[in-house]
Order: sequence, then C-alpha cells, then structure tokens
Amino acid sequence: MNASRAQKPRLLPIVLMLAAIAGLAGCGGEESATPETSSPAGAAPTPAAQQAAPAAPAEVAPQTVAELLDAARAAMREQRLIQPVGNNAIEYYLKVLDAEPDNRQAQLAILELMPLAQGVAEKMIDDARLDEAQAAVGLLKRAQPTSVVVTNLEQRIVIQRRAEDQKLKAEEEAAKLAERQARDQAAAQAQAASQPAAEPVASAPTPAPAAATQVPPPEPVVEPPPQTAPTQVASAAPATSVAASTAPKSKDFQLVKKVNPTYPTQALRSRTEGWVELSFTITTTGDVEGVEVVDAEPRRVFDREAARALGQWKFSPRMENGKPVAAKARQRLTFSLN
Repeated sequence: MNASRAQKPRLLPIVLMLAAIAGLAGCGGEESATPETSSPAGAAPTPAAQQAAPAAPAEVAPQTVAELLDAARAAMREQRLIQPVGNNAIEYYLKVLDAEPDNRQAQLAILELMPLAQGVAEKMIDDARLDEAQAAVGLLKRAQPTSVVVTNLEQRIVIQRRAEDQKLKAEEEAAKLAERQARDQAAAQAQAASQPAAEPVASAPTPAPAAATQVPPPEPVVEPPPQTAPTQVASAAPATSVAASTAPKSKDFQLVKKVNPTYPTQALRSRTEGWVELSFTITTTGDVEGVEVVDAEPRRVFDREAARALGQWKFSPRMENGKPVAAKARQRLTFSLN
C-alpha cells in the first residue's frame, strides 16, 4: 500500500511529458496537412492555372491539294455544290486547279458537277434569289468561261433584275399617283367645306305665274335655219374604224423563257457530244405542245432531256390581224462539253 503511493509521484511527470509530446505531434500534422487541403479536388482552377491552360486550336482551312480534294469530296457528299461561298465543291476544285492547272481529278470532277451546279443556279433564279445566283454563276464562269449555258444564266439574271427594277418603279409611281389623288381629293373636300352657306340663295325662286301676266308678251323670234356643221361632225368615222386603224399588226412568235437541258450523266461520263432537232407547236397562249424528235445525232442519247427542256419554253404567240394563232416550229438543241 505504501509502495503504490510512493510510485504515483514518479509516474505523474512521465505522463505529463507524453501528453505534451502527443500534442506537439498533433499540431505538426495539422500544419503539414494544410498545403494539401488548400486546393481541394474539384475546386475551380486559379487564374494563373487558367492562363497556363493551352487554348483550343482553331479550325484550319484546307491548304494543300490533298486537303482541298478531301474538302471538295465532303462538300459533294453534303450537296454543297456551289454554296455556301467559300465552302463548296466547285470552289475547292477551282483552288486545286489554281495550284495544279493540270490536275486531272479536279478537271473531271468539275466537268461532272457542271450540269448539276447549273441546275442549282437556275433554281435560284426561278426563286428570285438573284444575289446568291450571281455568286454561283460567277463560280461557274470561272470553271467554264466559254459555256453557253452559263452565259444564258447570266442573261437571265440581268433580265430578271431589270424586270424587278421596272416593277419597283411602277409600284413607286402608283404609290405617288395614289398619294396625289388622295391629296387632290382632300383639297377638293376642304374647298367645298369652305364655300359660303348663302350660295343656295343665289338661285332665287322663279316669280309667280300671276306676275308673269303683267309683262307684255315678247316679240316673236325668227329662228335661223339649221346649220350643216353639226351634220358634218356627226358624219365622222365611227370609233370602230379608229380602233381598226390602230389594231396591232401581224407578227411572228418570239421566245420569252428558255430552259436549258440537263446533260445526261452517261453521256457526260463517256464524253459524248451531239444534237437533237425537234418539232413542236406554239399555242395561242405561248405554251409548247406536241414536242417530237425529228432527227438526232447520236440517236436516243439526248432525246429525252432535249424534249423535257423544250416543253418548258415559253413564247409570245404569233399574231394575225391582232389575234393570237397557233404556230408550228422547229428547234435544234446542241449538247457540247464546251
């Protein structure tokens, strides 16, 4: 009992020393853990880290011939033949030819694409998308400068722009005329409203019949004999004769709208050229009917496309004595790889 009491004072300093060492070890562990927990996982990066991160690479436009050919084939698969500007098959192939004028792959591809691209440009013109059509025809002009089809597309754009300008001018003139008529009508109404109210009094009532008896009867007036001048005026030519003198003269039919045929794919691949001569009837309304193949070289190669295109032509009918009449006509359509 006495021995245990004597050992307690000896153990107390040792226990206190171990507690102090444990406390210091705990503080040191917390300090060493602080740098690790200062940037927890999942936290947003600091501005310095953001600046250090590399920027995403921008899309690089194709430059080499191989890249341009790949881009052109991708544009063909996605039906981007001549649109949008700077990202279409024709433009990529033209860039290939700028780099390698004798590149056979680009030459053949443009030759095959031209009929399809011309059809797309023609659809733009029909839909009155003239700015887009102008850019597309410019590309086609670069691809085939001597193409008659491209020249016709250019003329159609010019004619349609002129027609739109005339229509706009006519609408502006009609608006000005309507405004002037409205202004004149308003002025007339204002003038009528400003007239004095005593104006109806000016037409004084006629005197009573009793007062008329007080006036002596007037002397008889001898009427002069009828003049011949009115009879001469009445004997002038009737209006029908004037209309007949100004009736339109007879004239032949004239082409108003022309639709170019599509080059058959098989003939294009085999580089076949030829022509088709057709006969047809121009109706009194200017439409084309009864299209028949008269002759062709070679036969049955271009017949269907030629007849299909000619059936969409439009004419002003033949006039005889001021009346439209049907007329027979013949037309040769040439298919050339030029």
